[in-house]
Amino acid sequence: MRLLHRELELDAFFDEVDGALRELVGFDSSCWLSLDPSTLLPTSHFTRELASDHLMEIAENEFLEEDFNKFADLARATPPVGTLSNATGGDLTRSRRHRKVLGPHGYARGDEMRGVFLDGASAWGCVALHRRQGVFTAEDVTVVADLAQPIGEAIHRALLLGALKQGRGSDLPGLILIAADGSVDNVSPAARRILHELLDSTGSADGLPLVVASLVAELRSDRAGHPAEPRSVHVPSRTGEWYHACAALLDDRPDGRVSVIVHPMKEPSIPRPIVDVHELTAREREVTGLVLRGCSTQEIASSLHLSPYTVQDHLKAVFAKLQVRSRRELVARMFAQHYAPRLEAGTRVGPDGWFAD
Repeated sequence: MRLLHRELELDAFFDEVDGALRELVGFDSSCWLSLDPSTLLPTSHFTRELASDHLMEIAENEFLEEDFNKFADLARATPPVGTLSNATGGDLTRSRRHRKVLGPHGYARGDEMRGVFLDGASAWGCVALHRRQGVFTAEDVTVVADLAQPIGEAIHRALLLGALKQGRGSDLPGLILIAADGSVDNVSPAARRILHELLDSTGSADGLPLVVASLVAELRSDRAGHPAEPRSVHVPSRTGEWYHACAALLDDRPDGRVSVIVHPMKEPSIPRPIVDVHELTAREREVTGLVLRGCSTQEIASSLHLSPYTVQDHLKAVFAKLQVRSRRELVARMFAQHYAPRLEAGTRVGPDGWFAD
């Protein structure tokens, strides 16, 4: 919670949270990833002790090979955390990832724990933790599972802060700073535009919509002696669009300053550049997004109110356009063509989880 309130950008947050988590759950190496919530494909990485040249080997395993605890599967699991020792029934050699990557690089007698971090229902990041000796316990899993939502919120917030500091783009989040005495210290231009569009016409003495003022008051009411959880609310606009407002303490105490970030709420969907390159129709875009997020044909059919046969027809069309023959090849092609080059170039990630280029 303290790290979340410190308003860290993504690379600094990963660095700090890695050290904090290591004190709770011992591990020898780690790999942190931010995820595009529309595809669950990685957009940035931070590794500790695990050589970055192993990442492409792990990516090949993640997208092309059958194995345990894939991140897309964990994102839909409860809890979104799993250990390799538990998934393989104690026989780690059943995992191709263990045989091909982890074992040969010093982890033959150790375990792997993976977790996915959510903000609401959307996955914004994940981690793989490794031990050279011994297995992760059920208590270790519980610790990481309990942190899945706070860390997910922090990753999402870090991306929003990064976009605010860059100050580029037509869909920027807005920032409101509340001083220690409760007065409004600053409102960014994007925040002014968003606040003007909100349906909430009642205002506080400082001109803030009542819903935002109430959010700040609720955050400051937590005086239990520990860092308060951020408070958030969904607010409708006059145009029918919904916005998400999230308040967090800047000074780690209820009587300190507060920052409120407001941004449009959007359903995760495949980024426009990918759609344009492959000339996907609107329905093909929906089907592809659900495939990338690990949904089965029946789940896609239920989600989109289609028959399984219609889903298969759309998939055949997508396969033809991307020149692939299977779901795994589809995911691998998306990663190799649209994500890996940007990952290697260190492209900044935008507020919606897609790259800011």
